[in-house]
Amino acid sequence: MDKLSISSTVEISETTYAEQPYIPNRKDNYLPNRLIISNTKFSRVEQRLFEYFVNQIDHSNINIKQGLIVKIPIVQLKEKMKAEQMLQVMHSMATKVMTFYDVTDGGLQAFEHIPIFSNVSYNKGNNGYLEFMSNPLISPYLSSLGNQYTRYDFKTILDFKSIYSTSLYKLIKLHTGQNRNQFVYSIAELRKLLQVDDKKYNNYNDFKKKVLEPAKKELRETKGVPIEFEYENYKGKIRNVTHIEFKVITSRETSEIEKQKYDEAIMSNRSLVNLKVEEIMLKEYTFRTVHRKMILNNADLQKNFVNLHIEFGAGLHPKVKNKTAYMIVCLGLKKTSI
Repeated sequence: MDKLSISSTVEISETTYAEQPYIPNRKDNYLPNRLIISNTKFSRVEQRLFEYFVNQIDHSNINIKQGLIVKIPIVQLKEKMKAEQMLQVMHSMATKVMTFYDVTDGGLQAFEHIPIFSNVSYNKGNNGYLEFMSNPLISPYLSSLGNQYTRYDFKTILDFKSIYSTSLYKLIKLHTGQNRNQFVYSIAELRKLLQVDDKKYNNYNDFKKKVLEPAKKELRETKGVPIEFEYENYKGKIRNVTHIEFKVITSRETSEIEKQKYDEAIMSNRSLVNLKVEEIMLKEYTFRTVHRKMILNNADLQKNFVNLHIEFGAGLHPKVKNKTAYMIVCLGLKKTSI
């Protein structure tokens, strides 16, 4: 399959292209907010391919008059999808159009439709790459990061199963990146931004059941840093609901809830909690036996250990490289004789 060369092309006026050097293991994706609130009808496989494209863009090094050439090793892509899946969407990827919206007090107004790619090729000349050539008309949008951009985790975005989860994840990241944990969207706006087909889920209850609730569940259960959010009818309306208000529960709030659950569990069944704590210590940390026993036999040390462990899980200490060493210092065990 790898030796098959397939190319799908949309004819656009002749221009020049600049290749983006491939950089492996980039943790984060960056997109200007204008692209986050744009709309493109992607399937889940197409979404993943688009995120691989985004992952390799150096936004600070874009000539707005040139298209981009981005090459992704096919062996990298196969970690998340099969070759057959990629080949099935080749033609559709090359014809994708991005619709840009202008956000006003009256809502989202569509004002421009731009093809994203001028060419998409798979293993061209047996080179082992999936190659994207972007439409030069997209370059001004890609280069306009400035202060209005959204940063999100690359691996997290690849792991989602639902197209709605992917779109909602980026939308939430747009707002939390600007320190907004509460925001309101009309249902009409949400349908466009989450790529809900015009013919699907027009009943409000169906929209919640088929779109919002599954996305909420998947964001909460993600392997990366989970995102907890709640939503309700704007201004408490019961009938003729037109807008929904979202509240994102921050990592700090999530960790405090988990700490409270630990306190309640200790009151209920201390011995069972001790066993669970020891299991976590053995599985996720590299404490020496003397340190492990000290923590397990001291209620205050154990509580502090659990609190830090919860904070790690909530992503509150992203710069810590060695969790065990950090724990030892914070718990005051560094000078303990072994």
